[in-house]
Amino acid sequence: MKKFSLLLMVVVLLLSGCAKKQEKKWVFAFVPKLLDNPVFQLAWQGAQAAANQLDSGKIEVQRYAPVKSDAVEQAQIIESLIERKVDGIAISVNDADALKESIDKAMDAGIPVVTFDSDSPKSKRIAYYGTANKPSGRMMAEYLVKRMGTKGSIGVLMGTPGAPNLEERKEGILEYLKDYPDIKVVATEYCYDDVNKGVSMMETAMQAHPEMTGWVLPGAWALFTPPPGPFSAKKPGEMTVVSIDALPEQLDYVRQGYVQVLLGQKLFGWGFESVRMLKDIKEGKKVDGVIDSGVDVVTKENVEEYAQKWKTGKF
Repeated sequence: MKKFSLLLMVVVLLLSGCAKKQEKKWVFAFVPKLLDNPVFQLAWQGAQAAANQLDSGKIEVQRYAPVKSDAVEQAQIIESLIERKVDGIAISVNDADALKESIDKAMDAGIPVVTFDSDSPKSKRIAYYGTANKPSGRMMAEYLVKRMGTKGSIGVLMGTPGAPNLEERKEGILEYLKDYPDIKVVATEYCYDDVNKGVSMMETAMQAHPEMTGWVLPGAWALFTPPPGPFSAKKPGEMTVVSIDALPEQLDYVRQGYVQVLLGQKLFGWGFESVRMLKDIKEGKKVDGVIDSGVDVVTKENVEEYAQKWKTGKF
């Protein structure tokens, strides 16, 4: 009887060990617009943190992205992820229309898709987490008017043509400025998410339009270089500049007076919340279709307080 009990215990232990080995991990794909951008590096850290904190050992997050911002390559990545039968996809969309078919194909294949940062609202994607882009554009224009006044010539720095989040921000900017006919947009530059190109395009625009008094940056690539960056020919405060994002390297522009207002996006949350949503979907839970993350307003008055948040990670 003792031998039988011992044998039974061994069998149970072996079976439980096999069950643990066979327990399936959820593999979620994290697909930013491109690799070479600090905002997506922080979002990737958020995705990894979510995998470890929400259900350590059960979730694996893998990153796939074009080297440069490219909707066609992004669509090809999704096609490959469908073939690999990943368990979920989180994507920041380079072009809403160009990615719709691939997103829909993934959903039809039973792979849940959520978007972050940049949405594809006409696709079958389940949910979006990120900035409410058109309102944030209006907010940037509002701060510009408050700081610059109701007259002037300005430039707008964009990224890749067709990027839905940036186009929505530009729409919000232009919509707000309709009430201020003496503010003229004399330059709209597309830097294709390239930091160096963003700097040179802003410099060239200011040389071509010496009357310029301000900039609105729906994307902050040119500010990922140390100050003065694109403003080497300008004195601090000579231009009124309002930009999205508030990464540590951008805070020096505020400290030195080259930029008056930054709108800090919830970059860590892009990754963390995307993974959380995919986990909830796999567990059969309902998730909200659109989640507005909100933004943090950073000025010279609170820049050091915000810098402390970067040091502590308490956003």
